[in-house]
Amino acid sequence: MANLIVPNKYKHKYVVGIDFGHGETSAAVCPIEWDKSAGQRVANYEDIYLDPAQNRVITSAICRVSGSLLIGDDAFEHMTDNEGLRICFKQKPESLDGEAEKLMIDYMEAIYARIREYRTELTDSNHIVYIARPSGWIEENTKELYRQMAIKAGIPLGGLTSESRAAIFYAKSPSVQFQKEISQGAIVFDLGSSTLDFTYISDTAKPIDFGYDLGASIIDNIIFENMILKDEKVFEFLNKYPVYTDALKFQARKFKETAYGRNENLKTIGDFPLTKIINEDEESFDEYARTYVPLKIANLSELNTLIEKNGHYIEHLKDALNHFRTNKIPGKKVSGVFLTGGASRMNFIRPLIAEEFNLPLEKIKIDGNDTSLTVSRGIALLGTTDAITSVLVSELKSQLPSLINNDVMLSNLTLELASNITNESWRYVDSACSYWIKYGKTTDEDELKRMIENNLRDFQRNRVSTVVNETLHTYIKNSTEEIRKQMNNIISRYAPGREIASTGRVEVGDIQAINSSLSNMSSEIAKICDSISNVLADILWVALGVFLWGIFCAPYYIYKYFRSDESKRKDKAEKILDKKSKITFDIQSKIISELNRNSDFRNTISKSFSDYFTKLIETNIQQVKIPIE
Repeated sequence: MANLIVPNKYKHKYVVGIDFGHGETSAAVCPIEWDKSAGQRVANYEDIYLDPAQNRVITSAICRVSGSLLIGDDAFEHMTDNEGLRICFKQKPESLDGEAEKLMIDYMEAIYARIREYRTELTDSNHIVYIARPSGWIEENTKELYRQMAIKAGIPLGGLTSESRAAIFYAKSPSVQFQKEISQGAIVFDLGSSTLDFTYISDTAKPIDFGYDLGASIIDNIIFENMILKDEKVFEFLNKYPVYTDALKFQARKFKETAYGRNENLKTIGDFPLTKIINEDEESFDEYARTYVPLKIANLSELNTLIEKNGHYIEHLKDALNHFRTNKIPGKKVSGVFLTGGASRMNFIRPLIAEEFNLPLEKIKIDGNDTSLTVSRGIALLGTTDAITSVLVSELKSQLPSLINNDVMLSNLTLELASNITNESWRYVDSACSYWIKYGKTTDEDELKRMIENNLRDFQRNRVSTVVNETLHTYIKNSTEEIRKQMNNIISRYAPGREIASTGRVEVGDIQAINSSLSNMSSEIAKICDSISNVLADILWVALGVFLWGIFCAPYYIYKYFRSDESKRKDKAEKILDKKSKITFDIQSKIISELNRNSDFRNTISKSFSDYFTKLIETNIQQVKIPIE
């Protein structure tokens, strides 16, 4: 497992979120406001300008020149004197030693170095970095390799999460106003250069992720092959100098982005001379100085027709939407769709989604600023929240022993146990007396004595453990307010309004883990109950016997020969029942004394409570937080 940085509130001041995209990369920084409680923090991210031209997004391009690394547009300034120019090189890692992985590690290192160069407030030890991964990379080995790649690149990594989960967290921010749709059930539609990823999320269901190989680079290739290469002179140029292929594909992508960023009814002209990508000192410069790359459309309808004719991209996109809806989230409510990824701005995306999910167009939400920045902003905000809450959870768990092992809590629990056991045992005595009065065969006290004894043995065998467990569960609900408050302080950072009403009632997510923990606790307590049930039965019998023997040995002169047997039995039984207060007080006192000096019982209670509340904390918080991996 990769060595991740553990958040430290005495050391770390900032979180950096990085989205290493297949086509472009962005980053954001967010201060960690350790001293502010839930609800007081300000989601104050800042986009990091990664490009020397003051662009917040940098092209995911890299080349090695004379032992140094050039990234972004700078990489295209050395087309023939480099040791390898690459764009769109991000792929699912398979080995740290693979060429593609080594290239990605170099790129990560270069991006992080630029972040450190441009953000001088970041020192070697005052920040943590969180990165996003494609939502389709769900295999644990893949995620672990990606973590190790970032660490090998010198990044102080706190963890990673999926791109769509980061987008979800950003969509929950007040500036976006998509929280209502998410609570009812919504989809994050993440269309990047390499993949199309969906995530379905709601307040009552686990997130559902799925990805398709439908990245917008497919469109780049269609433009490249059907607009750029159709010119014979350009085709000839690439045959002679294939090293320029990536540069021309990059120009195809820029043309696509320009076209879809304009009014759909306007023409877009992106013609450019080959000398734009050829250095003056190259041998090909003069030969192709007058060759223009043809890039022109009358309107977006023309471009969409070209895309559909040569790649059926829109048709495949519609099939993916239908497949996800019918096969991955059948029957689930979709209240809205949040778009992220630079390619989601293409004009046919929103209408297509609205039609497929039968939603009004305004429910297909797109961040008005820049969809290319959604993930990096989300991962910075999420990483900041995760850093704070991880420390709070750790502190809460460390406080558990003092919260659940204090003398007052254990004393109150012992009193409640003794009271409930006594009251329930007396019910068995009362039942035996009532039965004997009505159905007894004789008026002999020994018959009543045997009935009471049999009932108490039944209580010992079948009810002691149940009474103890029921008491524990009730006690958990009513006596742990401080733990609930502290959990809610943590939960409110992720999901305000979804705090827990009481620690005995889990209001979020799947409560199976909590029930399992309760069952385990019940099992542990039952073992103790088995060991002390004989003792408890003896306590009950001794306390009762003091009175029973006195009553059973009393003179019989008060019973007249003319009274019915039932009336005689009633008089005898009532001599026991009339002493209920004195007998139960004595029983309760003896039980309290026995439990107080039973170290096994006390230790097991403490351990079981600790295990239970640890699981309760983990389960509740995991249900509302977006996981950092």
